Amino acid sequence: SEGYLYLKQTAGTISAPTPINSTAAQQSVPNNIKKETKPTTVNNAIFISYRRQDSPNTTGRIYDQLVQKFGRESVFKDVDSVPLGVDFRKHLDESVGKCKVLLAVIGDNWHDERKNDGNSRFLDPRDFVRIEIESALTRNIPVIPLLVRGANMPNEKDLPNSMNELSFRNGIPIRPDPDFHNDIERLIDGLEEILK
Repeated sequence: SEGYLYLKQTAGTISAPTPINSTAAQQSVPNNIKKETKPTTVNNAIFISYRRQDSPNTTGRIYDQLVQKFGRESVFKDVDSVPLGVDFRKHLDESVGKCKVLLAVIGDNWHDERKNDGNSRFLDPRDFVRIEIESALTRNIPVIPLLVRGANMPNEKDLPNSMNELSFRNGIPIRPDPDFHNDIERLIDGLEEILK
């Protein structure tokens, strides 16, 4: 019952201001008309990995902000659509393999969440979040931990060996209002550097 959001840039464009070098050219553009912009083709993807039982509302807000920035027409949102009859491990691995960066949303219950038998979900190699993060780490895809709801970075000793590296990845907190938008701007700035 895990979910993931897959933000895909497949032929989207981001407009960047075109520099105008001459004073005459600047004067020829009326103040009430936007200056010409130069579209930049982007072929990248952002994969958002999260636990629905841990941080669905905050993850939804993060997702909405990324959609607003990178364009809704370029977004593929998928929570529960692993096709019937396929190996979900391979499906998740292939989906992560298409991205250029993975955002691991870590809430206050992200690590301590238990299965019905009382064992940590991370001890289960079939755990969706574990598969997603392992796949990104194995492929050397940047993984950015997003700490929400006051969560701390997980300690390497509390993670499976295959996920130890996550505890050393540089992440950022995404705090509630009034700090939320400042934190999102910082995240977007970092993503734009990665997605160049």
